[in-house]
Amino acid sequence: MSVIGRRGLLKGGSGLVTAGLLSSINRALAIPAERRSGTLEDVEHIVVLMQENRSFDHYFGHLNGVRGVGERHPVRSPDGTPVWSQWRAKPEEGRVLPFQLRTHVTSAQCVLDLDHNWAPTHAAINAGWNDQWPRHKTDMTMGYYTREDIPYHYALADAFTVCDHYFCSTPTQTHPNRFYLMTGTVDGEGVGGGPVLDNVDWVDRAFYPQVPGPFNWTTYPERLEAAGVSWQVYQQGLSPSDVENGNFGTNVLLNFRNYVDAPEGSPLFQRAMTKRTLDTLKQDVLADRLPQVSWLLPPAAYSEHPRWTPGYGATYIARVLNALTANPEVWAKTVLLVMYDENDGYFDHMPPPQPPTPVLPGKSTVDTRGEIHDRLTPYEPNRYKADMLPYGLGPRVPMLALSPWSTGGFVCSEVFDHTSVLRFIEARFGVRETNITPWRRSVCGDLTSAFDFSRKQGLKGNLPDTADYRSKTDLSCKLPNPAVPVQSSVSDIGEQEKGHRPARPLPYVLTVNEMDGPAGFCTLQFERIRARRVPVSMCIRSGQRKNRDVTQWGQGLLCRISGACPLARCCG
Repeated sequence: MSVIGRRGLLKGGSGLVTAGLLSSINRALAIPAERRSGTLEDVEHIVVLMQENRSFDHYFGHLNGVRGVGERHPVRSPDGTPVWSQWRAKPEEGRVLPFQLRTHVTSAQCVLDLDHNWAPTHAAINAGWNDQWPRHKTDMTMGYYTREDIPYHYALADAFTVCDHYFCSTPTQTHPNRFYLMTGTVDGEGVGGGPVLDNVDWVDRAFYPQVPGPFNWTTYPERLEAAGVSWQVYQQGLSPSDVENGNFGTNVLLNFRNYVDAPEGSPLFQRAMTKRTLDTLKQDVLADRLPQVSWLLPPAAYSEHPRWTPGYGATYIARVLNALTANPEVWAKTVLLVMYDENDGYFDHMPPPQPPTPVLPGKSTVDTRGEIHDRLTPYEPNRYKADMLPYGLGPRVPMLALSPWSTGGFVCSEVFDHTSVLRFIEARFGVRETNITPWRRSVCGDLTSAFDFSRKQGLKGNLPDTADYRSKTDLSCKLPNPAVPVQSSVSDIGEQEKGHRPARPLPYVLTVNEMDGPAGFCTLQFERIRARRVPVSMCIRSGQRKNRDVTQWGQGLLCRISGACPLARCCG
C-alpha cells in the first residue's frame, strides 16, 4: 500500500497524538466486568481493530512466556540448521540471524516495508521448511523489536492477553487478509469474482489502476444486518491518501457490489461508507449507543504499516481504549480485539499450518475445498497462475485480547486466524459465516479460549513509564537508518525475557499422559517406508486417525517418533 516519507509523518503527526498512553491502560484495568451469567453472553459489544504489517517475532518474539526466540527446539532446515540462521539474500555473504532494530540509536521506528506478495511469501515459507526469508524478503526481514523499542505494546500484553498462535489468514497482502476478516473468504472457488490474491480498490482506484469490478459474494456485515445485530465501521474518512484523516484504503467493503450500489440512506451505506471518527466512537460510548459489533479502520499514519511507526500506532490504540473506557458501564461489557493483517515481509520462526495440496504432500480427513489456489484470478490472469498452493494460513502476527475478562497478562496458544474473529462474533450473536471453509473451522479456534468469563476483576499488569514515548518516537525517526549486521552471531538474537506467563487453558491436548486399556500397557507400532524430502501437511479431524512418521512440536513439548526407536522420544 502507498506510504509517504518520514518527514511527512513528523510534520503532520500531531493530530491524534494526544492520549496519555499509560493512563489508557490503567483506566481499562480499573473497570471490572459486568458479570451476570459468567459466560460469553455477558459480552454486549465486540470491537475489532486491525493494524498493519507486523509479524509476531518482529514485535513479541522477546516477550516472556510466549513461543518466541527462546524456543528450545525450533524447526530446522534440511541441513539441520535452526530456523534462526538463514542464508542471506546473497548467499556468498554468509548467514544472517535475527537482530534488534534499535530505536534509540537508529531510525528503526521508521523501517521500510518489505515484499509481502503471494509468491515471495510462499517461497519464504518454502513448503514448511521456513528457511528462505532473506532470499525473498531481503536481509532486513530478520529485524525485531524488544520491550525498550515498543513499550506500550508490551504493556498491553502484560496487562491483558496475548495470543501467540494467531496466524494471518493468507500469505499475501493487506486486502486478501481483510477480506477474510470481513467476509471469511477470498472466494477461492471463484463464484463471486475472486479469488483475491492482491490489493484491490474498485471505488477510488487510488492504489491500482487495473482492478476488477465490484465483487458479489455476501459479507459478514450484511449477515449481521439481516439478523438484526447492530454494527458500524468507524473510519476517520474515506480517502486512502489522507494519512491523517483517511482509512488507508482498508475498507474492503467498498469493493462489493451491494455497497457500491447502496442508496445513501440505506443501512449498508450509513454503516460502512460514511465518516465515523474516534470522536464519534467516544460519543457513542458516552451515550450508551455503541453497536454490538464495530470495526475500526486507522488512518495511514497510525496503522503501523512500515514506514509508519509503532509509536504512532500506540497513540491510536490508546485513543481507542480511552474512548471505550469513557463510559465504565460500556467497557464492562466490551471486548476489544487488536490484531495485524499480515506480517509485511518480516520473519516469523513458526511455519504456519497449511492443508495438503497437489504440490504440498500430505493428507487431510477434513474437506479442503476452497483452500487451494487451483484457478486463475480473473482480473490478473497473467500475474497469478493456478499454482495449487494453499490460501493459508500465513505467518504469525500479533494479536491482543483486551477486555475485563482477559486481564492478568495471560498467553493463549490456541491456533487462530482472522476468521476466528468472525467465529467469536458467531459464538456470541449466533450469526454464522458460511464462507468459512471446513478446513479453517477444524484448524482454527473461535477466540473464546482467550477469555475467562467467570472472572469479574482481573489483575493489574506491571506497567512501564511511557510518558515520553511520543517525543522519543519523533526523535528516533531522525536518527541514522538501521543496518543489517555485516557479521551475524548467535548473540544478535538476544535472550527472551525471563519469567513465566500464565496460560489460558487450551480446548485440546497435544500429549497423552494416561490411557484406558487392559494389562496397563499399550503397544505403539511405527513404520517408516521412505523419508520425505519436503514437510508433509496433516490435518486430522477430532476422533479420526491417520498413520504417519512425525516430529511433533507442541506447547512446551517436542516429540520425535521414529521407526528406528522402540518408543517415542519426548523432550519437555
